[in-house]
Amino acid sequence: MKNANAAAAADTRRAPLNFKEGFAKFLFFVCACLSIIAVFGIVGFVLYGSVPAFRDIGVFQFIFGTSWNPNYDRYGILPMIVNSLIVTLFSVLLGGIVGIFTAVFLAFWCPDKIHINYRGNDPKRAQRIEKINRVLHKINLRTIFDQIIKLLAGIPSIVYGLFGLEIIVQMLSGMNGGRDGKGILACSLLLAIMVLPTVTSLVKNALEAVPESYLEGALALGNSKAQAVFCVVLPAARSGIISALILALGRAVGEAMAVIWVSGNRALFPSGLFSNIRTMTTNIVMEMGYATGLHQSALLATGFVLLVFVLIITLSMNFVPKEYRGGKGTRALLDNTGEREIPFRKQGALQDVLFGISVFFAALVALILAIIIFYIVINGIVNFSVSFITSAQAIDVPTLMPSLLATLELVGITLAIALPLGICAAIFLNEYAKPGSKVIKVIRTFIDTLSGVPSIVFGLFGMMLFRNTLGMGRSVLVGALTLVIVVLPTIIRSTEESLHAVPMSLREASYGLGASKVRTIFRIVLPSAIPGIATAAILAIGRIIGESAALVFTMGTAFTFYGDPSGAGSSLAVLLYTCANEGLHMGEAYMTAFILLIFAFVLNIIVYLIQRGVRKKRMN
Repeated sequence: MKNANAAAAADTRRAPLNFKEGFAKFLFFVCACLSIIAVFGIVGFVLYGSVPAFRDIGVFQFIFGTSWNPNYDRYGILPMIVNSLIVTLFSVLLGGIVGIFTAVFLAFWCPDKIHINYRGNDPKRAQRIEKINRVLHKINLRTIFDQIIKLLAGIPSIVYGLFGLEIIVQMLSGMNGGRDGKGILACSLLLAIMVLPTVTSLVKNALEAVPESYLEGALALGNSKAQAVFCVVLPAARSGIISALILALGRAVGEAMAVIWVSGNRALFPSGLFSNIRTMTTNIVMEMGYATGLHQSALLATGFVLLVFVLIITLSMNFVPKEYRGGKGTRALLDNTGEREIPFRKQGALQDVLFGISVFFAALVALILAIIIFYIVINGIVNFSVSFITSAQAIDVPTLMPSLLATLELVGITLAIALPLGICAAIFLNEYAKPGSKVIKVIRTFIDTLSGVPSIVFGLFGMMLFRNTLGMGRSVLVGALTLVIVVLPTIIRSTEESLHAVPMSLREASYGLGASKVRTIFRIVLPSAIPGIATAAILAIGRIIGESAALVFTMGTAFTFYGDPSGAGSSLAVLLYTCANEGLHMGEAYMTAFILLIFAFVLNIIVYLIQRGVRKKRMN
């Protein structure tokens, strides 16, 4: 009887604990499903706003119509679809080639240390060179190149747009005999630079994931290193390269703010590389501010067509083959398990030429970053104005402090909402996911899909939901709520990786001491993953600060802001767009771009220091 009472009391004590465990798991699951809800919400709202256009114009006439003239109710977007596809393909072709070769150099030939060999007999010169070598040994060239790629990825798109307007367009204008340099070629070059970091980073990861035995086996059979890399390792990483190019396609086709200044903005079919064009994204940005009725619905329908394109590109990632198998007519190299065939050619000097191309393109990437930084920094210093930074607010004159205050408030509100949601979603995916679960696969697919949605479509969704449906108007709060959805995939993915890196032995020790799963997560796992979570927050901050397309329709472009989240204002990126768009405040635009570049550099350094600290801790 006594034992029965004790068992009953134990069951009574466990009941609240089981309820808490179940409620926590349900809460984590709901947060993980927010990506699914967001994707369906975006598609649903944008489609709902597009229905009047599809109904009154006709789907076929809207998509295949060749004339866009709102003054005469002509809404055909075929020229803009063609322009978007041409620019996207050209940019990915250029950026993909440069990115792949740069990744090959970083993965296989970029030295960690630089050493100068001196074979002369001059003791003084030898001593000087030795001092230089001691300095060079403190520099890790591979790390520097990695940071170059990450800094290129962290530069806001609106800064790229300013660079394209003032450098690329002017350069192409000289090549075009002094005529307008805007058009397909300018857009393609600018977008190629913008997709470079994506392609380079993903291809480098894919190359490093190939087992070392492939390279070692090819070298053992007498191949040169260049032959082994280009004929063995590169084909083995084919699926990763394809995935990188697909992501670059989605990035290029959805870009708006950078392209708007270099395209020429004419809704016509292209007739040459210097033809002024208009893409689907630039069409939305240019006209949504004053559009009403059928005109607004046609712009939303343009956004829906763009969204369909991006969703098709993103979902095609699921059909990329996970493995590469040797083709017909190839010799076979088996890894140490004897299970996989890798094609290669033992002879041929072409691979040595490809090695030289890799070195050239890697140097070109570093030069591009140097030019961008030098141009923005020099113009920011030349146009420096104390009044721009310290002046009081004015309705028609841009000043820095209102936009800086609005940006800081935007970052605070967005992170306060997105971080808890993203962390909870990551906890469910890492701590509660069952191997091979179809539910988890669906959730991950929607997270990847959400991360590929163009910023301009997020802006349309925020406008439809928060401004039109909920009647909240343009405000910092509406901008922050929109950006919560934008940064959620970044936070989920980064946090999930940090949770996965926590040793399982810590969890097992906690369970062995009688701690519940939830207590283990919050007392053991999350504290151990703090560096990774901090990295996720910093990456999200970088995305928030650099975002512009999603904020133009939700937060506004006002030069004034008095700290009220329900009031309109402009972030730093939107301030740059507003100042440079009409060319009336170019000095202020350069100073704003300089400040954005400083933010990108500082955030990149912070992420690097955190990751280096984590690596050292794991090594110890």
